[in-house]
Amino acid sequence: MHSTSQATATLCLPADDVSTIQTQQHNGHWTLLFQRDFQIRRAVSADEQRQSYRLRHQVYCEELGFEPTNSCAIEQDHYDARASHYLLQHRQTGSLAGTMRMVYCYRPEDTLPLTRYFKSGFIKPDLAPGAFALDSVCELSRLALASNFRRQQLNHNPALSQLNPLQVTQSQSHYRYLAAGLYLAALEQAFNEGISHAYALVAPALARMLNRVGFQFQQISHAVELNGSRAAYYLDVNSSLHTLCDDYKLLRQVLAAQLAQVKVSGIR
Repeated sequence: MHSTSQATATLCLPADDVSTIQTQQHNGHWTLLFQRDFQIRRAVSADEQRQSYRLRHQVYCEELGFEPTNSCAIEQDHYDARASHYLLQHRQTGSLAGTMRMVYCYRPEDTLPLTRYFKSGFIKPDLAPGAFALDSVCELSRLALASNFRRQQLNHNPALSQLNPLQVTQSQSHYRYLAAGLYLAALEQAFNEGISHAYALVAPALARMLNRVGFQFQQISHAVELNGSRAAYYLDVNSSLHTLCDDYKLLRQVLAAQLAQVKVSGIR
C-alpha cells in the first residue's frame, strides 16, 4: 500500500498545479501523477463517441481479433444507443488511452448485454439483473486500452493484456491503474445517478485483481468461453466505492473532480 499523506490536500488541483507539486515532491503519490497525465470525461458528442468506437475497433477487431474488422473502422452495437461512454485521454499527447461504456435499461424490454450468454440462468438469482428495478441497474463493458498504454499478452490471456501496462519507467508506473480507473469512473457516475447495481462480464482473473484493492465483484454465473473464460459479476455500487483501499479512494476523488469539472464546463 502506498502512503496517502502527501496527496490528500492536493487531489483536486488543476493539472498545472499538480505538475508544480511534483517538481517539489520527488516521490509524489501515484494519484497525483495520474491526475497530471490523464483526463477522464464522458463522450457526449457524436465525434467523441466515434473516438470510443474507433479505439474499440483497433483493440477488439484489429489487435485481439474478438470481432471482425470493417471498412468503417468502428466497433459498435445496438447497446451503444443506451450507454454512457467514457474517454481517458493522455494529456501530453492528446491521444486516447482508453474507453469504457455503461449500459442502461430504460424500457421493460431492455436487457443488459451479459444476459444473452446466460439463458439457463444465474447461480445467484437474487443478484441477477432481473431481481432489481429496471432503472437501478447498469452494465460496465467494452473496456479497451490503446496499445501504447498496455502490454500485449496475446499468447497467454488476451483479456489480461488490457490490465498490464507496457514495460515503462518508474515515472510511468501509474499507467498500471488505467483499467481500474475506467471502472472506478463509471461506478462513480453510477453512484451519482442513483444506480445501485452494476454488472460486468469479465475474466475471473480481472475480478480477482480488482477485488484485491476493494472492488466487490461477486460472481453470479458459471464461467463461459467467450474469447477466453468469462463470468458474470455483480457489484453493489455503494459498497464497492466505500470498501476501496486508501489509494483507490484517493483515485476516486481525482476522477470525481475531473468528471465534475467537465460537467461544470458544459461538456456534458
